[in-house]
Amino acid sequence: MQIFENTVEQSAFYRSSVRPLWIAGLGLVVFAACLLGIFSRPFGMLASVWPANAILLGLLVRHPSLSTPTAWICAALAYLMADLLTGSSLGAAVALNAANLIGVGVGYILFMRLSTEHRHLRRPLAVLYMFSISAIAGASASIVGALAVAHYFGEPISRALVAWLTTELVNYVVILPVFLAMPPFADRDRVVSATGVKPWPVVSLAASCAAALLIGGPGAIAFPVPSLLWCALTYRLFAVTVLMAIACMLAQVAVASGVLHLGVDRLAEATLLSSRLGITLLALGPLTVASIDAARRTLIARLSHAVDYDFLTQCLARAAFMVRASALIEAESRKTPIFAMMLDIDRFKVINDTHGHAAGDRVLQAVALTVRMALRSDDLFGRLGGEEFAILLVRQTPANANRVAERILAAIRALKVDLENGETLSVTASIGIAERLPTGPEIEGLLSQADRALYIAKAEGRDRIRAFADGTSASGATAARFDAARQQ
Repeated sequence: MQIFENTVEQSAFYRSSVRPLWIAGLGLVVFAACLLGIFSRPFGMLASVWPANAILLGLLVRHPSLSTPTAWICAALAYLMADLLTGSSLGAAVALNAANLIGVGVGYILFMRLSTEHRHLRRPLAVLYMFSISAIAGASASIVGALAVAHYFGEPISRALVAWLTTELVNYVVILPVFLAMPPFADRDRVVSATGVKPWPVVSLAASCAAALLIGGPGAIAFPVPSLLWCALTYRLFAVTVLMAIACMLAQVAVASGVLHLGVDRLAEATLLSSRLGITLLALGPLTVASIDAARRTLIARLSHAVDYDFLTQCLARAAFMVRASALIEAESRKTPIFAMMLDIDRFKVINDTHGHAAGDRVLQAVALTVRMALRSDDLFGRLGGEEFAILLVRQTPANANRVAERILAAIRALKVDLENGETLSVTASIGIAERLPTGPEIEGLLSQADRALYIAKAEGRDRIRAFADGTSASGATAARFDAARQQ
Protein backbone atom coordinates (compact mmCIF):
# COMPACT_ATOMS: atom_id res chain seq x y z
CA MET A 1 0.00 0.00 0.00
CA GLN A 2 2.84 2.38 0.80
CA ILE A 3 4.42 1.67 -2.59
CA PHE A 4 1.09 2.40 -4.28
CA GLU A 5 0.69 5.69 -2.41
CA ASN A 6 4.23 6.73 -3.33
CA THR A 7 3.53 5.87 -6.97
CA VAL A 8 0.35 7.96 -6.99
CA GLU A 9 2.17 10.90 -5.40
CA GLN A 10 4.99 10.66 -7.94
CA SER A 11 2.47 10.45 -10.80
CA ALA A 12 0.60 13.51 -9.52
CA PHE A 13 3.89 15.40 -9.15
CA TYR A 14 4.89 14.36 -12.67
CA ARG A 15 1.61 15.59 -14.16
CA SER A 16 1.73 18.85 -12.22
CA SER A 17 5.32 19.51 -13.27
CA VAL A 18 5.05 18.43 -16.90
CA ARG A 19 1.75 20.08 -17.86
CA PRO A 20 3.13 23.64 -17.48
CA LEU A 21 5.94 22.64 -19.84
CA TRP A 22 3.41 21.40 -22.39
CA ILE A 23 1.41 24.62 -22.11
CA ALA A 24 4.56 26.71 -22.46
CA GLY A 25 5.55 24.63 -25.47
CA LEU A 26 2.12 25.20 -27.01
CA GLY A 27 2.58 28.95 -26.59
CA LEU A 28 6.02 28.84 -28.22
CA VAL A 29 4.69 26.84 -31.16
CA VAL A 30 1.82 29.28 -31.70
CA PHE A 31 4.22 32.23 -31.44
CA ALA A 32 6.58 30.75 -34.05
CA ALA A 33 3.67 29.90 -36.35
CA CYS A 34 2.35 33.47 -36.09
CA LEU A 35 5.75 34.88 -37.03
CA LEU A 36 5.90 32.57 -40.02
CA GLY A 37 2.52 33.82 -41.19
CA ILE A 38 3.39 37.48 -40.60
CA PHE A 39 6.67 37.30 -42.51
CA SER A 40 4.99 35.45 -45.40
CA ARG A 41 2.75 38.40 -46.26
CA PRO A 42 3.59 39.45 -49.82
CA PHE A 43 1.41 42.53 -49.64
CA GLY A 44 -1.36 44.10 -47.60
CA MET A 45 -3.07 41.99 -45.01
CA LEU A 46 -2.77 38.69 -46.92
CA ALA A 47 -0.32 36.05 -45.75
CA SER A 48 0.95 33.27 -47.99
CA VAL A 49 0.46 30.87 -45.10
CA TRP A 50 -1.11 31.34 -41.67
CA PRO A 51 -0.57 28.03 -39.87
CA ALA A 52 -1.05 29.23 -36.29
CA ASN A 53 -4.80 28.62 -36.05
CA ALA A 54 -4.65 25.17 -37.63
CA ILE A 55 -1.70 24.15 -35.43
CA LEU A 56 -3.39 25.35 -32.24
CA LEU A 57 -6.66 23.63 -33.13
CA GLY A 58 -4.83 20.43 -34.09
CA LEU A 59 -2.91 20.32 -30.80
CA LEU A 60 -6.03 20.90 -28.72
CA VAL A 61 -8.11 18.31 -30.59
CA ARG A 62 -5.29 15.78 -30.44
CA HIS A 63 -4.61 16.44 -26.74
CA PRO A 64 -7.87 17.68 -25.14
CA SER A 65 -6.19 17.73 -21.72
CA LEU A 66 -4.33 20.84 -22.93
CA SER A 67 -7.59 22.74 -23.34
CA THR A 68 -7.44 24.57 -20.04
CA PRO A 69 -7.95 28.27 -19.29
CA THR A 70 -4.20 28.60 -18.73
CA ALA A 71 -3.45 27.13 -22.15
CA TRP A 72 -5.93 29.43 -23.90
CA ILE A 73 -4.46 32.46 -22.12
CA CYS A 74 -0.95 31.33 -23.09
CA ALA A 75 -2.00 30.98 -26.73
CA ALA A 76 -3.66 34.41 -26.68
CA LEU A 77 -0.48 35.98 -25.31
CA ALA A 78 1.55 34.23 -28.04
CA TYR A 79 -0.71 35.72 -30.74
CA LEU A 80 -0.47 39.20 -29.20
CA MET A 81 3.30 39.11 -28.73
CA ALA A 82 3.90 38.08 -32.33
CA ASP A 83 1.80 40.98 -33.64
CA LEU A 84 3.15 43.56 -31.20
CA LEU A 85 6.78 42.60 -31.84
CA THR A 86 6.26 43.05 -35.59
CA GLY A 87 4.81 46.54 -35.31
CA SER A 88 1.02 46.14 -34.89
CA SER A 89 -0.89 48.44 -32.61
CA LEU A 90 -2.37 47.02 -29.44
CA GLY A 91 -5.95 47.59 -30.55
CA ALA A 92 -5.45 45.93 -33.94
CA ALA A 93 -3.55 43.02 -32.39
CA VAL A 94 -6.31 42.40 -29.82
CA ALA A 95 -9.10 42.56 -32.41
CA LEU A 96 -7.38 40.42 -35.06
CA ASN A 97 -6.28 37.75 -32.62
CA ALA A 98 -9.66 37.66 -30.94
CA ALA A 99 -10.94 36.58 -34.35
CA ASN A 100 -8.25 33.88 -34.52
CA LEU A 101 -9.16 32.51 -31.10
CA ILE A 102 -12.89 32.59 -31.84
CA GLY A 103 -12.31 30.45 -34.94
CA VAL A 104 -10.16 27.97 -33.03
CA GLY A 105 -12.70 27.81 -30.20
CA VAL A 106 -15.61 27.11 -32.57
CA GLY A 107 -13.57 24.45 -34.35
CA TYR A 108 -12.59 22.79 -31.06
CA ILE A 109 -16.18 22.62 -29.82
CA LEU A 110 -17.38 21.06 -33.08
CA PHE A 111 -14.52 18.56 -33.36
CA MET A 112 -15.08 17.32 -29.81
CA ARG A 113 -18.65 16.41 -30.74
CA LEU A 114 -17.35 13.86 -33.26
CA SER A 115 -16.42 10.29 -32.43
CA THR A 116 -12.74 9.51 -31.90
CA GLU A 117 -12.39 7.72 -35.24
CA HIS A 118 -14.00 10.61 -37.12
CA ARG A 119 -11.65 13.04 -35.40
CA HIS A 120 -8.69 10.90 -36.48
CA LEU A 121 -9.96 10.77 -40.11
CA ARG A 122 -10.55 7.01 -40.01
CA ARG A 123 -14.08 6.93 -41.34
CA PRO A 124 -15.30 7.43 -44.96
CA LEU A 125 -17.09 10.72 -44.17
CA ALA A 126 -14.41 12.02 -41.79
CA VAL A 127 -12.79 14.35 -44.35
CA LEU A 128 -16.18 15.84 -45.22
CA TYR A 129 -16.80 16.53 -41.52
CA MET A 130 -13.33 18.01 -41.17
CA PHE A 131 -13.91 20.28 -44.16
CA SER A 132 -17.32 21.39 -42.87
CA ILE A 133 -15.95 22.20 -39.41
CA SER A 134 -13.02 24.05 -40.98
CA ALA A 135 -15.44 26.12 -43.07
CA ILE A 136 -17.58 26.98 -40.04
CA ALA A 137 -14.54 27.82 -37.90
CA GLY A 138 -13.04 29.88 -40.70
CA ALA A 139 -16.31 31.74 -41.27
CA SER A 140 -16.62 32.51 -37.55
CA ALA A 141 -13.14 34.00 -37.49
CA SER A 142 -13.66 35.78 -40.82
CA ILE A 143 -16.70 37.74 -39.66
CA VAL A 144 -14.90 39.16 -36.63
CA GLY A 145 -11.61 39.53 -38.52
CA ALA A 146 -13.18 41.35 -41.46
CA LEU A 147 -14.76 43.91 -39.12
CA ALA A 148 -11.38 44.45 -37.43
CA VAL A 149 -9.56 44.83 -40.77
CA ALA A 150 -12.18 47.30 -42.02
CA HIS A 151 -11.89 49.36 -38.83
CA TYR A 152 -8.11 49.43 -38.42
CA PHE A 153 -6.91 49.24 -42.03
CA GLY A 154 -9.77 50.71 -44.04
CA GLU A 155 -10.21 47.62 -46.23
CA PRO A 156 -13.68 46.85 -47.64
CA ILE A 157 -15.46 44.32 -45.43
CA SER A 158 -16.33 42.02 -48.34
CA ARG A 159 -12.75 41.90 -49.55
CA ALA A 160 -11.38 41.26 -46.05
CA LEU A 161 -14.02 38.59 -45.44
CA VAL A 162 -13.13 36.61 -48.57
CA ALA A 163 -9.39 36.95 -47.97
CA TRP A 164 -9.64 35.82 -44.35
CA LEU A 165 -11.98 32.93 -45.12
CA THR A 166 -9.84 31.50 -47.93
CA THR A 167 -6.71 31.80 -45.79
CA GLU A 168 -8.36 30.00 -42.88
CA LEU A 169 -9.86 27.31 -45.07
CA VAL A 170 -6.71 26.36 -46.96
CA ASN A 171 -4.57 26.22 -43.82
CA TYR A 172 -7.12 24.17 -41.88
CA VAL A 173 -7.59 21.68 -44.71
CA VAL A 174 -3.85 21.36 -45.40
CA ILE A 175 -2.31 21.48 -41.90
CA LEU A 176 -5.01 20.18 -39.54
CA PRO A 177 -5.05 16.61 -40.95
CA VAL A 178 -1.40 16.15 -39.93
CA PHE A 179 -2.38 16.50 -36.28
CA LEU A 180 -5.64 14.60 -36.55
CA ALA A 181 -4.01 11.58 -38.22
CA MET A 182 -0.85 11.57 -36.11
CA PRO A 183 -0.32 8.03 -34.74
CA PRO A 184 0.79 7.19 -31.20
CA PHE A 185 4.53 7.33 -30.57
CA ALA A 186 4.73 3.52 -30.49
CA ASP A 187 3.52 3.29 -34.11
CA ARG A 188 5.51 6.12 -35.69
CA ASP A 189 8.61 4.10 -36.49
CA ARG A 190 6.42 1.58 -38.28
CA VAL A 191 4.76 4.32 -40.31
CA VAL A 192 8.08 5.83 -41.32
CA SER A 193 9.60 2.48 -42.24
CA ALA A 194 6.53 1.54 -44.28
CA THR A 195 6.85 4.81 -46.19
CA GLY A 196 10.59 4.46 -46.71
CA VAL A 197 10.48 1.11 -48.50
CA LYS A 198 8.24 2.47 -51.28
CA PRO A 199 9.90 5.64 -52.56
CA TRP A 200 8.40 5.92 -56.04
CA PRO A 201 5.20 7.79 -55.09
CA VAL A 202 7.36 10.42 -53.33
CA VAL A 203 9.65 10.63 -56.36
CA SER A 204 6.59 11.09 -58.56
CA LEU A 205 5.29 13.84 -56.26
CA ALA A 206 8.60 15.71 -56.40
CA ALA A 207 8.67 15.37 -60.21
CA SER A 208 5.10 16.70 -60.55
CA CYS A 209 5.92 19.72 -58.38
CA ALA A 210 8.99 20.44 -60.50
CA ALA A 211 6.87 20.13 -63.65
CA ALA A 212 4.37 22.63 -62.23
CA LEU A 213 7.17 25.18 -61.70
CA LEU A 214 8.62 24.61 -65.18
CA ILE A 215 5.37 24.66 -67.15
CA GLY A 216 3.25 27.04 -65.08
CA GLY A 217 -0.17 28.16 -66.20
CA PRO A 218 -3.60 28.07 -64.51
CA GLY A 219 -3.60 24.27 -64.23
CA ALA A 220 -0.18 23.97 -62.63
CA ILE A 221 -1.51 23.67 -59.08
CA ALA A 222 -3.29 20.44 -60.09
CA PHE A 223 -0.15 18.71 -61.41
CA PRO A 224 0.64 16.95 -58.07
CA VAL A 225 -2.85 15.46 -57.68
CA PRO A 226 -2.18 12.09 -59.45
CA SER A 227 0.98 11.63 -57.39
CA LEU A 228 -0.85 12.51 -54.18
CA LEU A 229 -3.51 9.94 -55.06
CA TRP A 230 -0.74 7.37 -55.61
CA CYS A 231 0.66 8.26 -52.19
CA ALA A 232 -2.82 7.95 -50.66
CA LEU A 233 -3.15 4.40 -52.02
CA THR A 234 0.38 3.39 -50.96
CA TYR A 235 1.21 4.97 -47.62
CA ARG A 236 -0.43 5.20 -44.23
CA LEU A 237 -2.78 8.09 -43.54
CA PHE A 238 -0.32 10.12 -41.46
CA ALA A 239 2.41 9.94 -44.11
CA VAL A 240 -0.09 11.09 -46.74
CA THR A 241 -1.15 14.10 -44.65
CA VAL A 242 2.49 15.14 -44.17
CA LEU A 243 3.28 14.87 -47.89
CA MET A 244 0.11 16.73 -48.82
CA ALA A 245 0.82 19.50 -46.31
CA ILE A 246 4.34 19.99 -47.68
CA ALA A 247 3.19 20.05 -51.32
CA CYS A 248 0.26 22.40 -50.70
CA MET A 249 2.15 24.84 -48.49
CA LEU A 250 4.98 25.04 -51.02
CA ALA A 251 2.38 25.69 -53.73
CA GLN A 252 0.90 28.57 -51.70
CA VAL A 253 4.31 30.15 -51.19
CA ALA A 254 5.26 29.61 -54.84
CA VAL A 255 2.09 31.33 -56.08
CA ALA A 256 2.39 34.24 -53.63
CA SER A 257 6.07 34.83 -54.43
CA GLY A 258 5.59 34.54 -58.17
CA VAL A 259 7.81 31.48 -58.55
CA LEU A 260 4.78 29.55 -59.80
CA HIS A 261 3.31 31.73 -62.53
CA LEU A 262 -0.33 30.97 -63.24
CA GLY A 263 -0.54 33.07 -66.39
CA VAL A 264 -2.38 36.03 -64.82
CA ASP A 265 -0.59 39.36 -65.07
CA ARG A 266 -3.10 41.49 -63.20
CA LEU A 267 -5.26 41.17 -60.11
CA ALA A 268 -2.51 39.44 -58.18
CA GLU A 269 -4.60 39.42 -54.99
CA ALA A 270 -7.53 37.75 -56.74
CA THR A 271 -5.10 35.21 -58.17
CA LEU A 272 -3.84 34.39 -54.69
CA LEU A 273 -7.38 33.98 -53.40
CA SER A 274 -8.35 31.73 -56.28
CA SER A 275 -5.22 29.59 -55.92
CA ARG A 276 -5.88 29.15 -52.20
CA LEU A 277 -9.40 27.94 -52.86
CA GLY A 278 -8.16 25.67 -55.65
CA ILE A 279 -5.48 24.12 -53.44
CA THR A 280 -8.08 23.57 -50.72
CA LEU A 281 -10.47 21.72 -52.99
CA LEU A 282 -7.73 19.71 -54.70
CA ALA A 283 -6.40 18.54 -51.33
CA LEU A 284 -9.76 17.02 -50.42
CA GLY A 285 -9.43 14.26 -53.04
CA PRO A 286 -6.19 12.62 -51.81
CA LEU A 287 -7.27 13.16 -48.20
CA THR A 288 -10.57 11.37 -48.78
CA VAL A 289 -8.85 8.48 -50.54
CA ALA A 290 -6.33 8.13 -47.71
CA SER A 291 -9.09 8.33 -45.08
CA ILE A 292 -11.18 5.65 -46.78
CA ASP A 293 -8.09 3.47 -47.15
CA ALA A 294 -7.36 3.89 -43.43
CA ALA A 295 -10.94 2.89 -42.62
CA ARG A 296 -10.55 -0.15 -44.89
CA ARG A 297 -7.30 -1.17 -43.18
CA THR A 298 -8.95 -0.84 -39.78
CA LEU A 299 -11.92 -2.95 -40.87
CA ILE A 300 -9.65 -5.63 -42.32
CA ALA A 301 -7.62 -5.69 -39.09
CA ARG A 302 -10.78 -6.12 -37.03
CA LEU A 303 -12.10 -8.87 -39.30
CA SER A 304 -8.74 -10.61 -39.17
CA HIS A 305 -8.73 -10.41 -35.38
CA ALA A 306 -12.27 -11.79 -35.26
CA VAL A 307 -11.24 -14.73 -37.43
CA ASP A 308 -7.90 -15.44 -35.76
CA TYR A 309 -8.87 -14.96 -32.12
CA ASP A 310 -11.39 -16.67 -29.90
CA PHE A 311 -14.12 -14.18 -29.04
CA LEU A 312 -14.53 -15.25 -25.41
CA THR A 313 -10.93 -15.63 -24.25
CA GLN A 314 -9.06 -13.50 -26.84
CA CYS A 315 -6.62 -16.38 -27.38
CA LEU A 316 -5.74 -17.61 -30.82
CA ALA A 317 -8.54 -19.68 -32.31
CA ARG A 318 -7.77 -23.29 -33.21
CA ALA A 319 -7.20 -22.74 -36.95
CA ALA A 320 -5.00 -19.67 -36.44
CA PHE A 321 -3.00 -21.43 -33.70
CA MET A 322 -2.32 -24.44 -35.93
CA VAL A 323 -1.19 -22.26 -38.86
CA ARG A 324 1.11 -20.10 -36.74
CA ALA A 325 2.44 -23.07 -34.80
CA SER A 326 3.32 -24.88 -38.04
CA ALA A 327 5.16 -21.80 -39.31
CA LEU A 328 6.99 -21.41 -36.01
CA ILE A 329 8.05 -25.05 -35.98
CA GLU A 330 9.34 -24.74 -39.53
CA ALA A 331 11.33 -21.63 -38.64
CA GLU A 332 12.70 -22.70 -35.26
CA SER A 333 12.89 -26.50 -35.14
CA ARG A 334 16.41 -26.67 -36.54
CA LYS A 335 17.74 -24.14 -34.06
CA THR A 336 16.30 -25.21 -30.72
CA PRO A 337 13.89 -27.71 -29.16
CA ILE A 338 10.20 -26.79 -29.22
CA PHE A 339 7.76 -27.63 -26.45
CA ALA A 340 4.02 -28.04 -26.81
CA MET A 341 1.68 -27.94 -23.82
CA MET A 342 -1.91 -29.01 -23.57
CA LEU A 343 -3.74 -27.34 -20.68
CA ASP A 344 -7.16 -28.48 -19.46
CA ILE A 345 -9.23 -26.90 -16.68
CA ASP A 346 -10.00 -29.52 -14.05
CA ARG A 347 -13.63 -30.55 -13.54
CA PHE A 348 -14.89 -27.85 -15.88
CA LYS A 349 -18.06 -29.79 -16.64
CA VAL A 350 -18.87 -29.78 -12.92
CA ILE A 351 -18.41 -25.99 -12.85
CA ASN A 352 -20.86 -25.56 -15.74
CA ASP A 353 -23.39 -27.96 -14.24
CA THR A 354 -23.20 -26.47 -10.74
CA HIS A 355 -22.83 -22.75 -11.40
CA GLY A 356 -24.08 -22.35 -14.96
CA HIS A 357 -22.43 -21.58 -18.29
CA ALA A 358 -22.00 -17.90 -17.44
CA ALA A 359 -19.75 -18.94 -14.54
CA GLY A 360 -17.91 -21.29 -16.89
CA ASP A 361 -17.29 -18.41 -19.29
CA ARG A 362 -15.86 -16.32 -16.47
CA VAL A 363 -13.54 -19.16 -15.53
CA LEU A 364 -12.36 -19.53 -19.12
CA GLN A 365 -11.66 -15.81 -19.40
CA ALA A 366 -9.84 -15.65 -16.07
CA VAL A 367 -7.69 -18.70 -16.81
CA ALA A 368 -6.84 -17.44 -20.32
CA LEU A 369 -5.76 -14.06 -18.96
CA THR A 370 -3.70 -15.72 -16.22
CA VAL A 371 -1.88 -17.94 -18.71
CA ARG A 372 -1.18 -15.05 -21.10
CA MET A 373 0.43 -13.08 -18.28
CA ALA A 374 2.73 -16.02 -17.51
CA LEU A 375 4.00 -16.35 -21.10
CA ARG A 376 6.42 -14.37 -23.22
CA SER A 377 5.26 -12.28 -26.16
CA ASP A 378 6.72 -14.72 -28.71
CA ASP A 379 5.07 -17.82 -27.19
CA LEU A 380 1.89 -19.06 -28.87
CA PHE A 381 -1.28 -19.54 -26.86
CA GLY A 382 -4.57 -20.75 -28.28
CA ARG A 383 -7.91 -22.24 -27.34
CA LEU A 384 -8.49 -25.51 -29.15
CA GLY A 385 -12.03 -25.95 -27.91
CA GLY A 386 -14.09 -26.12 -24.74
CA GLU A 387 -11.79 -25.87 -21.72
CA GLU A 388 -8.71 -27.10 -23.62
CA PHE A 389 -5.83 -24.74 -24.44
CA ALA A 390 -2.53 -25.23 -26.27
CA ILE A 391 0.82 -23.50 -25.74
CA LEU A 392 3.92 -23.57 -27.92
CA LEU A 393 7.27 -22.57 -26.41
CA VAL A 394 10.46 -21.91 -28.35
CA ARG A 395 14.02 -21.23 -27.27
CA GLN A 396 13.55 -23.01 -23.92
CA THR A 397 15.36 -25.85 -22.20
CA PRO A 398 13.37 -28.78 -20.77
CA ALA A 399 13.93 -27.43 -17.25
CA ASN A 400 12.72 -23.96 -18.25
CA ALA A 401 9.67 -25.37 -20.01
CA ASN A 402 8.79 -27.28 -16.86
CA ARG A 403 9.22 -24.12 -14.78
CA VAL A 404 6.87 -22.25 -17.13
CA ALA A 405 4.26 -24.98 -16.67
CA GLU A 406 4.68 -24.90 -12.88
CA ARG A 407 4.34 -21.11 -12.89
CA ILE A 408 1.12 -21.35 -14.91
CA LEU A 409 -0.42 -23.96 -12.60
CA ALA A 410 0.57 -21.96 -9.51
CA ALA A 411 -1.02 -18.82 -10.95
CA ILE A 412 -4.24 -20.68 -11.80
CA ARG A 413 -4.27 -22.30 -8.36
CA ALA A 414 -4.10 -18.85 -6.76
CA LEU A 415 -6.86 -17.50 -9.01
CA LYS A 416 -10.15 -16.45 -7.44
CA VAL A 417 -13.01 -16.05 -9.92
CA ASP A 418 -15.83 -13.78 -8.77
CA LEU A 419 -19.26 -15.00 -9.86
CA GLU A 420 -22.34 -12.88 -10.50
CA ASN A 421 -24.06 -14.19 -7.37
CA GLY A 422 -21.20 -12.99 -5.18
CA GLU A 423 -19.53 -16.36 -4.75
CA THR A 424 -15.81 -16.87 -5.33
CA LEU A 425 -14.65 -19.91 -7.25
CA SER A 426 -11.22 -21.55 -7.14
CA VAL A 427 -10.00 -23.62 -10.07
CA THR A 428 -7.07 -25.81 -10.98
CA ALA A 429 -5.70 -27.14 -14.26
CA SER A 430 -3.56 -29.95 -15.59
CA ILE A 431 -0.80 -29.74 -18.19
CA GLY A 432 0.77 -32.23 -20.54
CA ILE A 433 4.13 -31.41 -22.16
CA ALA A 434 5.73 -32.83 -25.28
CA GLU A 435 9.15 -31.92 -26.68
CA ARG A 436 9.80 -31.80 -30.41
CA LEU A 437 13.30 -32.61 -31.53
CA PRO A 438 14.54 -31.62 -35.03
CA THR A 439 13.29 -34.91 -36.50
CA GLY A 440 10.06 -34.97 -34.50
CA PRO A 441 6.44 -34.82 -35.66
CA GLU A 442 4.60 -31.80 -37.02
CA ILE A 443 2.22 -29.75 -34.88
CA GLU A 444 -0.66 -32.24 -35.00
CA GLY A 445 1.53 -35.09 -33.80
CA LEU A 446 3.23 -32.91 -31.20
CA LEU A 447 -0.12 -31.81 -29.74
CA SER A 448 -1.28 -35.42 -29.74
CA GLN A 449 1.73 -36.38 -27.63
CA ALA A 450 1.08 -33.50 -25.23
CA ASP A 451 -2.56 -34.58 -25.07
CA ARG A 452 -1.57 -38.09 -24.06
CA ALA A 453 0.59 -36.65 -21.29
CA LEU A 454 -2.34 -34.48 -20.23
CA TYR A 455 -4.53 -37.55 -19.90
CA ILE A 456 -1.96 -39.09 -17.56
CA ALA A 457 -1.91 -35.92 -15.43
CA LYS A 458 -5.71 -36.05 -15.23
CA ALA A 459 -5.74 -39.75 -14.31
CA GLU A 460 -3.12 -39.32 -11.58
CA GLY A 461 -5.16 -36.73 -9.70
CA ARG A 462 -5.20 -33.46 -11.72
CA ASP A 463 -3.53 -30.14 -10.84
CA ARG A 464 -0.17 -31.47 -12.01
CA ILE A 465 2.25 -31.64 -14.94
CA ARG A 466 3.20 -34.71 -16.89
CA ALA A 467 5.63 -34.97 -19.79
CA PHE A 468 5.24 -37.30 -22.76
CA ALA A 469 7.83 -40.08 -22.84
CA ASP A 470 8.50 -42.03 -26.05
CA GLY A 471 7.70 -45.72 -25.86
CA THR A 472 5.54 -45.45 -22.74
CA SER A 473 1.88 -46.26 -22.80
CA ALA A 474 -0.82 -46.70 -20.27
CA SER A 475 -2.71 -49.86 -19.48
CA GLY A 476 -6.29 -50.34 -20.60
CA ALA A 477 -7.53 -49.52 -17.10
CA THR A 478 -5.53 -46.31 -17.06
CA ALA A 479 -6.81 -45.41 -20.53
CA ALA A 480 -10.35 -45.83 -19.24
CA ARG A 481 -9.52 -43.46 -16.38
CA PHE A 482 -8.21 -40.98 -18.99
CA ASP A 483 -11.55 -41.01 -20.79
CA ALA A 484 -13.46 -40.62 -17.52
CA ALA A 485 -11.19 -37.73 -16.46
CA ARG A 486 -11.65 -35.98 -19.81
CA GLN A 487 -15.44 -36.14 -19.51
CA GLN A 488 -15.14 -34.28 -16.23
